[in-house]
Amino acid sequence: MLLLVIAGCKVTKNLSSKESLLVKNKFHLNTHKITAEDLSGYLQQQPNKKLFGLFRANIALYNWGCKGKDNKFKKWLRNTAGAAPVILDTGLSMISCKQMNLYLSNKGYFNSIVSDSTVIKKKKATVHYKVVTTKPYIIRKLEYAIPDTFVAAYIMKDTSKSLIKAGRNYDAYNLDGERSRITSYLNNNGFYRFNSNYIVFRIDSTVGSRMMDLTMEVTDPVVPSFDNLSLMVTESHKRYYINRLYIYPEFDHLAGDSITYDTLVTKFEGPKKDTSKHYYYFLFNKKMTIKPRTITQSIFVEPGNFYNQNDVNQSYSSLSNLQVFKYINLKFATSESKRDTTKRNADPIDCRVQLSRSAGHSFSVSADGTNSAGAFGLQGGLTYSNRNIFRGAQLLRLGLNVSAQTQPPVDENEPKKLFNVLDIGLNGSLTFPQFLFPINPEKLPKNMKPKTTISIGYNFQRQQDYDRHITNATFGYTWLQNNKLSQTINPVEIALVKVFGDSLFNAYVKSLTDQRQKYQYSDHLVAGLRYTLSYTSQKLNHWNDYIYIRTNFETGGNLLYAIDNIIKAPKTKEGYYTLLNIQYAQYVRPDFDFRYYEILSKLNSLVYRFYGGIGIPYGNSPSLPFEKAFFAGGANDLRGWKMGFLGPGSYHNDTISGNYNQFGDMQLEANLEFRISVYKMFKTALFLDMGNVWLLKPSSSVPGGVITLSGLIPEIAISAGIGLRLDFNFFMIRLDPAIPLRVPWYPEGDRWYFNKMQFRDIVWNFGIGYPF
Repeated sequence: MLLLVIAGCKVTKNLSSKESLLVKNKFHLNTHKITAEDLSGYLQQQPNKKLFGLFRANIALYNWGCKGKDNKFKKWLRNTAGAAPVILDTGLSMISCKQMNLYLSNKGYFNSIVSDSTVIKKKKATVHYKVVTTKPYIIRKLEYAIPDTFVAAYIMKDTSKSLIKAGRNYDAYNLDGERSRITSYLNNNGFYRFNSNYIVFRIDSTVGSRMMDLTMEVTDPVVPSFDNLSLMVTESHKRYYINRLYIYPEFDHLAGDSITYDTLVTKFEGPKKDTSKHYYYFLFNKKMTIKPRTITQSIFVEPGNFYNQNDVNQSYSSLSNLQVFKYINLKFATSESKRDTTKRNADPIDCRVQLSRSAGHSFSVSADGTNSAGAFGLQGGLTYSNRNIFRGAQLLRLGLNVSAQTQPPVDENEPKKLFNVLDIGLNGSLTFPQFLFPINPEKLPKNMKPKTTISIGYNFQRQQDYDRHITNATFGYTWLQNNKLSQTINPVEIALVKVFGDSLFNAYVKSLTDQRQKYQYSDHLVAGLRYTLSYTSQKLNHWNDYIYIRTNFETGGNLLYAIDNIIKAPKTKEGYYTLLNIQYAQYVRPDFDFRYYEILSKLNSLVYRFYGGIGIPYGNSPSLPFEKAFFAGGANDLRGWKMGFLGPGSYHNDTISGNYNQFGDMQLEANLEFRISVYKMFKTALFLDMGNVWLLKPSSSVPGGVITLSGLIPEIAISAGIGLRLDFNFFMIRLDPAIPLRVPWYPEGDRWYFNKMQFRDIVWNFGIGYPF
């Protein structure tokens, strides 16, 4: 109803007789090599955006905010929810033409013609831009004029990566990119003071046939003469190496030079292939609260090495990741020490690393509204953090979380109770900024940024018909292979699950003849390891397509099973080994997640996702542990069904006993999502989900649940929907209503749902952040 009211508002009624609302910019191009998207960024006026591409609700909201007596709500309507109408300004249209013409010249299309004309109907203006491009200029050859032979040797050694190639169109943006590329290359090879202003391009366009020759000149620095300061002389570009490294772990930038420092000199050997020893000078005036080794392992600038800008950038990043410093600055200055004769044509510079500590202790309190598979509830949490508990930037976190949910009663005859599900969790984790095993950190590359995490937790879950106690512990390592690839290995993952049911639930479990189901709701122990590899080709601040890959490999119970086999441990009457009188699980579980992000524009994107996983129980397990099983449905999955209410296979549970058995040993899923930016923080998405879960072995209690080659495609479930999102940059709230399109448990030949759709079939998925 609100949308209809907004749509009915006449957005031009408040305009004067001489004003027109800009509704469209239209381009008319004579070439496909230049697109409207290339030129639209130079438009000085853009029309107000349409809500869902239908009507300009922002103008209607703005007009409402201008009516009557002003107040805070009307200011919000005008300045935040709404937007002032964009009134046609022909002067800005002329400026747009000049800016586009300049862009075309920079791309090699000199003397092109860009003109504008305006068509106005009912106070609505459309501006037409006619673009007639000329034949572009082509680069015939590129030459170099570098008087400094020392710099020339470095530049000529890297010409294969040049952005400028003979035979291509002249492009001023490539010239700027080449200047930045060469500057970065030289900065990473010791030329600390070199900048892009020393690089100049000379262009000769008189060679004819719309060809041009380029000459890249590298000028020398101009400095005052020592003999006569009024004279300026040129000198060669200098290369610099790091002489001494001074570290101020408690730097106060407000204190100036009034502080007297104590000095601690530490020595650390380099990696295995590097036999050199690096000396670091720590200057402090109080007790050092962070161990020197922790700091040096995060500094990539090392004494004796040539200056490298990448080392500087990585030092900033690594020191920030320690989370113990609020101010970080690396300052370089000419060293007073004698030049190292082994460093030819290089001068020494000193590096001063200035670090200011952040608060070591912190508390945080959170309160949230939750939605899990359609069950609404409240959640509260308390977290304590200590960022330097053992003086090595170790991060200690202790947390308490309490949540309560309202779920539909198991028995339809029972009255609905408020907050009939309770979850209380205690957890603690300790993260070390290095690997915890007997090897010196200096023997490993610093760019791995290794971390070791130890965590323990306890959860008490009170469901309507049973209580569950979960105790878990994890020990693992995480490191970066490079800026795209990260790896995690947890050699220890332990979870102990104990279930206490009410009489109805216990009777249900006792009545089960399927050992697979019975095992899920019995006490069990999971002890294994997990390896995770993540890769992304995404580049920050670049609007390019990219992929994301995450793969997991888990296994459990093998070591315990081997030990029990060796010592001939006794088995239960069912034929299974136990630990602490609790049967432990034995399984292998790989899964794979692939995503492709196609960036259509800065506002719209298309995301493809494929997920597949399989869990194989063996040895000491009749089936996968409940925690390792696969479920379909939910806000991040097949959104046309609630979590755990789809599958396995063509199985359907329509009884009041709930969805205890709707999980599988295998899952296949594919998703397609078209993400659209509507207006400011308002976004939407069109999505299609398909997939299902299956069993690997037949089960008498789950008919139709086992996977077969002939039944794989017919049992694929399909759902679709339209998402509504509020993007606050640092987090996103989304509502993804979806409806089934294809239901696998319907009779074959009648599984499409189009003629059966009802409003009550919509599943309202609420979530935080993108689903994938």
